Amino acid sequence: MDLQTKLASESFSGTEKAVVEYFINHFDSVVDMTTLQVAKHTFTSNATVVRVCQKLGYKGFNDFKLKYLTEQKSDSPSAEKLDANFPIQSGDKVQTIATNIAALKEAAIEETKSLLDYAHLQEVITLLESAETINVYCSHSTIAHAKEFQYHCMRIGKRVIVASGPGEQDYYASRSSEENVAILLSYTGETHETIGDAKLCRYGGTKTISITSFGQNSLSEACDYSFFIPPWEKYYSKIGQFASSAGFSYILDLFYSGIFEKDYLANYEYMLEHTGRLSMVQINKKMSDI
Repeated sequence: MDLQTKLASESFSGTEKAVVEYFINHFDSVVDMTTLQVAKHTFTSNATVVRVCQKLGYKGFNDFKLKYLTEQKSDSPSAEKLDANFPIQSGDKVQTIATNIAALKEAAIEETKSLLDYAHLQEVITLLESAETINVYCSHSTIAHAKEFQYHCMRIGKRVIVASGPGEQDYYASRSSEENVAILLSYTGETHETIGDAKLCRYGGTKTISITSFGQNSLSEACDYSFFIPPWEKYYSKIGQFASSAGFSYILDLFYSGIFEKDYLANYEYMLEHTGRLSMVQINKKMSDI
């Protein structure tokens, strides 16, 4: 788990949160500061700064800075160096853009991997494989990931329904049963409609799986299983969803890959057979258009 994710995951008091926010927003300058300087900038005390560092598992502020310095030694851009909200700047060359976006997505996937609970992942794959229908509840910002998952599953004959609008989501959630498994996507984990749908699904006996940013949130608490992506992006002030997009896609790819592996040969043969049929349909259509 990287330092920035760890900062966002712990429970802090009001005054401690001021120090945490300062650490997150001033990563580049904190390394050259003293405990007293951080305390002055956050209107707190030396003891508060040290207490925050100890809550994070370090002996004190100097030990905290040493950890930060260690994370900065990589020659390639990291999530901390780049800023997930603004990984590119005005005037950047295309080579710089290509390097930064690749580095950010790679870092996001690695961080998502570090947050996995493999026992839960195995249980969830078993649930998904045996489910009659998988329902994915999502917003407009995550529908592309849900549709990609749906397309992959369709190629092996697995029924997946993607519900993205409030009315559509409520319709499927209110009719959900033990034969269904629900996957609910929300970066903040505080999307009101999605939280309500999770509760509706569980009321009907449906097992629920949330994918949200790391940390305590209402959706993960309302679901049977929770998977997390890095909490690096601000909700409004960002130029894209590069990090969260990589995280969502990675977890859904893990779900699909796990389902495929459960009956590898049969799934592969099914995919080949139906891909072949589709190719013949496309060839016949082209011939008829000539």
